[in-house]
Amino acid sequence: MSIRTDPLDLNIIISDRERRNGTLSIENTQLGVMLLHARGYVVLQGAIPESLVTELYARFKTMYKDNVQRLHAEGHRTRFIGEGENGHSVFWEKNSRFRIFPKLRGPFASPQVVRNSFAESILSETLGTDYYCKFVSSDTCAKGAITQAPHRDVDFYDEDTARGCYVNIALMHCGLHNGPTEVWPGGSHLWRSDKFFKFNLRPFGEDTANPAMEAFVSHLPSKKLELQPGDLLIRDPGMWHRGTPNQTDEPRTMMTIGYFRKDYYYEYGDPFFSIDEEIYKDLDPSVQELFAPFFNMDDWRYWKLRKSQAIRYLKRRQNLSAPLRIGIRWLAG
Repeated sequence: MSIRTDPLDLNIIISDRERRNGTLSIENTQLGVMLLHARGYVVLQGAIPESLVTELYARFKTMYKDNVQRLHAEGHRTRFIGEGENGHSVFWEKNSRFRIFPKLRGPFASPQVVRNSFAESILSETLGTDYYCKFVSSDTCAKGAITQAPHRDVDFYDEDTARGCYVNIALMHCGLHNGPTEVWPGGSHLWRSDKFFKFNLRPFGEDTANPAMEAFVSHLPSKKLELQPGDLLIRDPGMWHRGTPNQTDEPRTMMTIGYFRKDYYYEYGDPFFSIDEEIYKDLDPSVQELFAPFFNMDDWRYWKLRKSQAIRYLKRRQNLSAPLRIGIRWLAG
């Protein structure tokens, strides 16, 4: 008697021929696009070469250790720590979860990471060929992290169009034992807002208790995703998901890269956490293209980003006068 495989465990295995060609076959591209659309995610197994994963993880461990030291040096636990001396990465930490934005140098700048050729055909079909990258970061869960509330990373969609895609790259074994991402696949990203808002079910705010959402999703099937080093996960940011606790002493980490449609601006993240003018000029042209809107004064995203940066800077300033606080509210509106 054969044991039936869970369909949610069926992923795209890149063939030797696809590796030689550097891109997915037409059949696998179509399958990937449809799984992303209907299921909310798709995994490309072994999309990143083992040697590159090894180098990325070694660099990341050094960066993480340095950032933990910086966090402790602050004398208190803080949500955001800007770039330090000697080109330290920008990061923030909350409830033992770290979001780290590496500088796009060395392995982090590799086109196989930032513009992976196997993911390219799926992203282009989903977002359009002129999609852009808003941020390159890590999702790192350390021991002590709590179970997050079920949430989505983008507002409800008003139309039948995905606004963006997140790409996660496993730098280590991300298993059921060390804080896997739990997802609610099968269309949660396509659900409309009216009934949820009517009944006050709001899937936002992952770090605050949300008992109404917890009660609702207890009636829905979910899946904890397991990734091997080098696996690449493409997911719709509207798919409901949450982080789970890491029971081990070793931080569980994967890269998280945000891509979006040309006509949609995503507020979260900042490309300048990872790049500047000098870094941008040294990037591979294929990667450079993804960040070009933020270096072009004729592009509306250039100004949108700088407005967001100004607001973020002012909000971090202490003892602002009343006129400045009013000005911030006006800018943000």
